[in-house]
Amino acid sequence: MKDSSRPEAAVSRVGVIGIGVMGSRMAGNLLRAGHTVVVYNRSPKSVEKLVSEGAIDARSPEELARTCRIVILALTDSKAVESIVMGEKGLVHGLSPGSIILDTSTIDPGTAVRLAGTLREQGISFLDAPVSGGPEGAAAGTLTIMVGGDRDAFDRSQEVLSKVGKNIFYLGASGSGQRVKLFNQALVGVEYLGIAEAFLWAKKMGLKIEDLEKIIPISWGDSPVFRHFASVVSSGELKGGSSIKNLNKDLGIILQTAKQDGVQLSMAELARRYASRAVELGYEDLDASTLYRLLDKVRTPVS
Repeated sequence: MKDSSRPEAAVSRVGVIGIGVMGSRMAGNLLRAGHTVVVYNRSPKSVEKLVSEGAIDARSPEELARTCRIVILALTDSKAVESIVMGEKGLVHGLSPGSIILDTSTIDPGTAVRLAGTLREQGISFLDAPVSGGPEGAAAGTLTIMVGGDRDAFDRSQEVLSKVGKNIFYLGASGSGQRVKLFNQALVGVEYLGIAEAFLWAKKMGLKIEDLEKIIPISWGDSPVFRHFASVVSSGELKGGSSIKNLNKDLGIILQTAKQDGVQLSMAELARRYASRAVELGYEDLDASTLYRLLDKVRTPVS
């Protein structure tokens, strides 16, 4: 029997850290593709289902890193990524030279550039590889993945990336993936707000959501955001999707980065105000589609 701790076995392993809405689905796809998957989450309960399906539960990022040459991160923000990578018992203490970190989180591009530079000195590649496609894309393995960082590391990651995404783009130097993702999220934030507002008007007109689901996807008003919105409203499943708190976080990074670039994004600023208000009112863990409830509750413009 082959010793699973030996380097040649470690190459076939993939670590996944952050077993939430997105990470759990990516890990599941890797398991079904035949990879040995090692998982870590700060809340141990989150990994129970994956362990029952064959995943290996690690006690720390460092422990996970000692048997994995490729590690996927699916975390909430820049602070969480830095902690998991560089903190006490972090990945940096267990990864060997030649290892690759694929960070699918949406974080500040500057953090991605800094981490890539620090880890490069130790022979470790850090690729910013944020994803788009939501929980549906993560479950189907059809995510769009936007990658920045070392080209050789990207090439060596292709087999793993292909198991979690369908449309995979190499965009250049570290931070490039995050910048494209932020552009995407600026559009997503504005779309959510616009769709929520239009949906409330539709309700006043007596329109049925099932009719909108048939017509809008074959009209110019269509978008993946609209289709997600309509499915959430139809099902009433307001938890377990793309949360308002994550949208609020992303819009915050967008506005900070745009300010550094000397750009004002007035529509993104408006979307951020509504997302922030939704968090204040306790909607933070609900799907971003729930913004329509906030608009219905708060009749005056949020300033």
